[in-house]
Amino acid sequence: MSKRRDTFQPDVLEDGVIPRVAALAAREHGDARKAIVILSSTGKLAARNSVSSVTEEHVDAAQDYAEMSRFQELIRGSTPHSKYILFALAYLQKSSLKQAFNTGEIYRVYEDVCKSEGTDPLSHQRVLELLKVWAFSDVTENRHTDGGKSEGSYRERSLLRDSDMVLDTVFEQPKTKQNIVFDLQNS
Repeated sequence: MSKRRDTFQPDVLEDGVIPRVAALAAREHGDARKAIVILSSTGKLAARNSVSSVTEEHVDAAQDYAEMSRFQELIRGSTPHSKYILFALAYLQKSSLKQAFNTGEIYRVYEDVCKSEGTDPLSHQRVLELLKVWAFSDVTENRHTDGGKSEGSYRERSLLRDSDMVLDTVFEQPKTKQNIVFDLQNS
């Protein structure tokens, strides 16, 4: 990694940048090529911000941006119903004080999204399976809860990213998103 220092002007990289990039790459990828990509992205980010030196904070920001981009591409490449399910969860999180929801709550909003989009909803079981795929992909997380004697035990699901970013990514045409949100509010 130190050999890549010469791709920057002298004294532009702060001392902690190369070790930070190497540590991130080792922790997440274990691949020197990934470290080079992170360093390059860090330099581009700093250049876009017209700063005179590249800091560890730029490394972290470049890494966060790369993760967000990966997350958005994962959503963009998913099937329409997978997007509708994710939209339902993001909508619930945005419009509620709660941050985690059971499958039934998500399914009810998902049905409204399908209605708004003019398509038939998938079965409850299939939605549950797709929620598991989202959890496996590190888009959502779920936790087992014990609701006590009256409610029984169940899983609650929440997003691992900001709900606004998910809503914007699922329907990148704002008019469509706004129409669905309007339809949901009037259901």
